[in-house]
Formats: sequence, structure tokens, C-alpha cells
Amino acid sequence: MKPQRIRRALRTGATIAAAGSLALIGAVALATAAPAAPANAAEPLPLCPPDGEAPPIGPVPTYTDSNVAVYAGGDFHATSSAAESEGLLLVRGNATFDKTSGGVFNVGVVGAGSGIVPAGGETMLAVGGDLVVGATTTLDVGANITGGGAVKVGGTSTGTVVTNGGGIQTGLGQAAAMDPNADFHTVVADASADLAGHPATGTTLVSGNQVEFVGTPGDDPQVFTLDTGAISAITEITFTSVPTDAPIVINVTGDDVAFAPNYFAIDGVRVDDLTSAEFGNAASRILWNFTDTTTLLVGGTSQVMGSILAPNADAEITASTNGRVHVGGDLTTRGAGNELHNYPWTGGGPLGCQKVGGFSAAKTVSGPEAGDVPAETEFTLAYSYDLDGETVTDQLTLLADGTVVDGPQDLPVGTIVDFEEVDLPAVPGVEWGTPTISPEQVTIAEGANTLVSVTNRAGADVVTTAGGFSASKEIAGDAAGDVPAGTTFTLAYSYDLGGETVDGALSLPADGTVVDGPQDLPAGTVVTFEEVDLPAIDGIEWGTPELSASTVTIADGENVEVTVTNTAAAVTPTPSPGPGPSPSPSPSSPAAPGHGDLAETGFDGLAPMIAGGLALLVGAALFVAARRRKA
Repeated sequence: MKPQRIRRALRTGATIAAAGSLALIGAVALATAAPAAPANAAEPLPLCPPDGEAPPIGPVPTYTDSNVAVYAGGDFHATSSAAESEGLLLVRGNATFDKTSGGVFNVGVVGAGSGIVPAGGETMLAVGGDLVVGATTTLDVGANITGGGAVKVGGTSTGTVVTNGGGIQTGLGQAAAMDPNADFHTVVADASADLAGHPATGTTLVSGNQVEFVGTPGDDPQVFTLDTGAISAITEITFTSVPTDAPIVINVTGDDVAFAPNYFAIDGVRVDDLTSAEFGNAASRILWNFTDTTTLLVGGTSQVMGSILAPNADAEITASTNGRVHVGGDLTTRGAGNELHNYPWTGGGPLGCQKVGGFSAAKTVSGPEAGDVPAETEFTLAYSYDLDGETVTDQLTLLADGTVVDGPQDLPVGTIVDFEEVDLPAVPGVEWGTPTISPEQVTIAEGANTLVSVTNRAGADVVTTAGGFSASKEIAGDAAGDVPAGTTFTLAYSYDLGGETVDGALSLPADGTVVDGPQDLPAGTVVTFEEVDLPAIDGIEWGTPELSASTVTIADGENVEVTVTNTAAAVTPTPSPGPGPSPSPSPSSPAAPGHGDLAETGFDGLAPMIAGGLALLVGAALFVAARRRKA
């Protein structure tokens, strides 16, 4: 019965031709779209779309994503009239942009796409080899987003490259140019092998130029298999009975593949139409895994839905793709205005949207000799973390004047960063105490920028009896469960040291993590606390913060913990007034003109009212005068 259902779904040749025309019109429209207006630097884009809320095709960046969108394990070549590659484009070999008729090729941020792009100023193009831009082609990276898009090149760069403020680095060598994705070829191969090992959970039905993938309840992801012998003839793809929002994997078995689909539908609703409300969600759910394929052609002029994973293939693309494109060999895009749109796969892993955060640091100099330390004195804060199995080490240079310096802001959520101050500067007449780093270790939280405070005491009279304090956050109330785990709260503190007031702040995560303050304060130091700048969260109203102690006195060898409790209450919408009799004419009625009527009638409308008022005043005056004469 299922094959018969597929045959009944076959459409006429005229309908298929119309579908192809629709896709071609969409491709041309997107190719000629102008890039979006610059994003507001004061309002950074949110990280990664929530599940089931992937944006449709549009011209405005709406979410950030630092993961690899398009990867070529060999060389990358954009030619003919190919138009754009959205998101981070990573090339292990050489990258050539040489459009046959010249013009602009956009990378990172595009004229119209998913709107899921790297943050302004981040790397949007990384090339392990040489970057070559043809004489009549302009490579535009990070167009119309504040900060532009950075470009890193292992070898040389020739031709016109516009970074819109992001900057370009050349001669880095392959590993440094691709960092932190130097081993991405291994990541792609491992991901493909893992998915290929999943047994099929659903049924694949092929009939002529159609394939129907029939899902099963409860499986996540939904997995199907398809042989290359059938895929070359397929132009129409339908999914039925697939659980809502479940990721979909199609493992394609076999070698050479020529694939040119022009119609995608889920439960009878077409989703590859650019006007479809489910366009983004469908593109984000589907993944095509060509594990054994060595030659891959994705053809046509349509919108191909889903990510493409082909770790062993050389690939050529003439259609517009909507998803990740990760190819182990050479990758050529050469269609008629075709575009590579960045829709992260909802199944996660290396094809998912990368949720990131970061840290920053600032220096505090205290003690009796702090005034002898010049404001421009430089201190070195070393940090290290593990990323994809490798240890990354680097340094921040902090100034004595307390300037906040940002570290990396694109670290994956959960990354643990350790800190150590090294090589204290030599300042004449100053003896340094032991540096205090708070916190000494940071776990990266989604969308958060954790501040690390590094305190140095300048003076020979370093205390021999000292203690410290720490703090943590508790969330109470009926809306406590609606507070995102990555939310941070700011606890300001203040104390006197050596006759000077020292101010600082701790960033407290909502998950209750204990954060250390300074641990080398002289015994007897009185520290006062105040929570400031409560985070704004839609639908939540905060009660008055409750501190377990608003002041603490430091004791020798002790670390006093302060708990800050916030009550989260759900905001209740104000009810609209119910129907009832009107006690008096409304200000906008003719009987009682109000400010709105005066504004609408203008000066000419005021004249009769002024004349009437004067007449009343004159009448009143005459009446008073008459009474006086009688008296």
C-alpha cells in the first residue's frame, strides 16, 4: 500500500517544471539581495536558535554560531556565478574565488540566508594554504555587520579582499590559520563513521523519481538508508510520520553520487519553498551522510534541504544548499547564483550550532606602595584550556590602571580555563606580595563573559594573618525554573586596605557555583556587599535580594561564604478593563475636547474656544460691577 501512496503523490510534468522554476526564481532573488544593515554593537546577537525556531531565509543576521559551516578538506573553488557562503568557511588547502563574469562573492554574512552567522569580528574565512581572488572578483567577508569578518591565511593572499574591519592575517601556516579547527578532517570522518553505524529506524520507499522516508515513533535521531543506485533518479523527497523536531539522518551507501532534488515535503507540506514557515526548521533537521562516496555532484538550481557530510569525496555543487557542507576533498561551487546557507544540524556534534562564551580579566593593585606603581605597568596573566583534545595556552596583558581585557569569547560551553600570573614586573621601590586570582578557574557558560580579578599587593609589609571570602547564588520563587543556567549576577564588594577603599565585584552563576573573592585580606578587614544590576529576563520579576550577610569581618585562615538569594516571580499581565457605562464624555468626544482634539484641529480649532472663554470673563466682570453699584 505504501508504494501506491507514493505513486498517488506523483505530480504531473507541468507541476514538476513549475517547482523547478520556483527554485530558480528563488536562487536569482537571493543572489541579487543586498546584505543586511549593520548590527547594533550594543545589542549582541543571541547564541544559536532554540530547537524548532530556526529562522526562515532572510536578509538580517539573527543568531551567532562559531562552528564550521562549510569545510573543504582539499581546495575550495568558487567560480561561474556562485554567489555566497554563509557562516565560517574553513579550507584546508588553497581557496580560489574567481567568478566567470566577475562581481562579489560574500563569505560569513550574506545578502539573504539563515541569518545564523559568526559574531562580528570573529574569523569567517580560514584558509590553510593560499588565498587567490580573481582579477574581476571581490571577496567580501562579514559585510554589513559591526566588526566585519576576520580572515586567516596559512600562505599568501592575492586579489581584492574586503574584511569590513575584521582584518586579514597571512603567512600563518596551515595549523595556525585553521586554529582551533586544524584537525577538522578527523572530526568530520569520525562524525560520518559514527552516524553510518546507526541502524535504520525507519523505512525507505523508492518509486521512480520519488523517495518516501517513513519514520517511527520515539527514535532520535530518525535514521534511514538509501543506495546510490537509486539516488541519481530521485528529484522528489518526502518524509512522513517523522516525530516533530526529531533530527533526521539519511545514510547513502555507495560510491559515485549525482544528486539533483527539487522538491522536499514533510507530512504532505512542501518545505523547500522559500516562503515556507518551516523552511529553516526542515533544513536544520535533515542530514545526508555520504560515508563511502568519493565523487559527489549536488546539481540543479533548487534549494537542497539538509546538511551534507562527505568525508572522502570531491564535491561539486551547482544548487543552493541549506545546512552544513563538510567535504573531505576538493569542493567546487559553480552554479547560477547558488548560495551555501548555514543551518546547523539539530542533531548536534560537529554539525551542530556551537554555543560559546568567554572570559575577561582586570588588575587591582593594593597595599601601601600602590601609589608608586605607574598606571601603565603591565602584568601577564597566563591561561590554558583543552580544546578538541589539545591544550591551548596563551596570555593576557593587564594594566595596573584596572582596564578590563577580553580573552577569547568563542570558547565552547563547558570549557575549563585555568589562570596563573607570571613574571611580575620590576617596579623600583616596590616589593610584591603573592598574587590573588579570583576565580583561579573558570567554566565557560553559554553567552557569559566571566570576569577574572587579579590582585597584587604592593608593599613590604605583607600581612602574615589573612583570610578571605566567597559567594554563591540561590534562586527561589515560582519562576526559578525559568532562569537560564548561564545567567550571571553581579555582587559588588568594598573594603578598606591600607587607608584606601578597594572596590570589586564577583560574577555569580545562577547554578550556585561558589566563586572566591580575595583570599589574602588582613584579619579584621570589614567587607561590605551589595548586589547590583539584576539581569533582565523576559517574564520574570525579581524580588529584593537577600544576603546571608551584608558585611563580614575577615578572620585569620578562614574563608567566609556569603549566599545571595533572589526570588524570581512570574510577571502577571495586567488585565484589560471590562465593559461598563461611561461616567462622562471621553476626552476625545466632541462634548469634551481633549489634547488629542486640539492637536488634530490646530490653531483654527482653538479660536472659537478662546473667544467663548473671553465672553464668559467679560460677563462675569459686568455682573460684579453691577452688584457693587447696587451696594
